[in-house]
Amino acid sequence: MDDNLSWRAKLARSNINILNIEWSDDRMTAEVFFEFMYRPYNGQIKWCKTWAPVAGKLVQDQDDSDGVDTIQMEVSGDDICDALKQMTLELRKELER
Repeated sequence: MDDNLSWRAKLARSNINILNIEWSDDRMTAEVFFEFMYRPYNGQIKWCKTWAPVAGKLVQDQDDSDGVDTIQMEVSGDDICDALKQMTLELRKELER
């Protein structure tokens, strides 16, 4: 169902707000500052602010004849979305125990 949504819509549906992004000079990595909602108790809602390092995807080098070399791509919106959703899921599991 979420497959057709943009990465921005996916974050909005997950109640994740990006506060700031600090890019590396080559844009291969970024520090993403964000907040998300969690429920420590039934009926109670809290927000957590944190950050996550995000790196661009590794792809196989098309010019590599033996198929072992990889190239790191620039960080994309989808990379940020995937990293934040994964980290938020892990943190919610810890915070909602």
